[in-house]
Amino acid sequence: MPELAVVDLSLTGKQQVLHRSRSSFLFTHLGGSGPAALNVSRAYTGHPQPEQVRLRCDWLPDVNETQLSEWFQQQTNEGGKRQVATVMGQRLPHRLVEALLQQAQVTGDRKLSEFSKAERLNVIKWMKQTELPIHGTVGFPKAEVTAGGVSLKEVDSSTLRSKLIPNLWLAGEVLDIDGPIGGYNFQAAFSTGWLAGSSMSAAS
Repeated sequence: MPELAVVDLSLTGKQQVLHRSRSSFLFTHLGGSGPAALNVSRAYTGHPQPEQVRLRCDWLPDVNETQLSEWFQQQTNEGGKRQVATVMGQRLPHRLVEALLQQAQVTGDRKLSEFSKAERLNVIKWMKQTELPIHGTVGFPKAEVTAGGVSLKEVDSSTLRSKLIPNLWLAGEVLDIDGPIGGYNFQAAFSTGWLAGSSMSAAS
């Protein structure tokens, strides 16, 4: 299945949004990937009870439910004999459309003119509020970024020299610093590496 340009993923727990990521999403043979999935995985892996969190996806975050309903109605007026799955395929990958229609209990060959209001609202709900199952992550070997490390309170921010251990400088993912996907973690590694190396050289 191809990459979706922009989706909105929300990780929730006990009626509270723990993390939200609006970015691209990719289906793989292992599950969800891409920036949106990777960004919310930080909150999932760091949660004390990950089995209690839920992942909700809005496949079309740039339009609301009312706009989608109006769009379906417009498509019906323009050609009611077309199939629902074909029309939805204008906005979403076909295999995703098949899965959404299956969840909504609507057959893909249903014609727009036969598409009841209740069915339309149910399909729109699945397009905007799909709950995806979470079965865990692929683990440390496949991780893009590591979280945790030496507390920033234990290093001099101007030199990255340890405040606790003499002649020790720290940089990169050794430090307790991580950010969203998009080059920020590379930049943090490069910048802290340069600062620590320059400071160590100056001190020698």
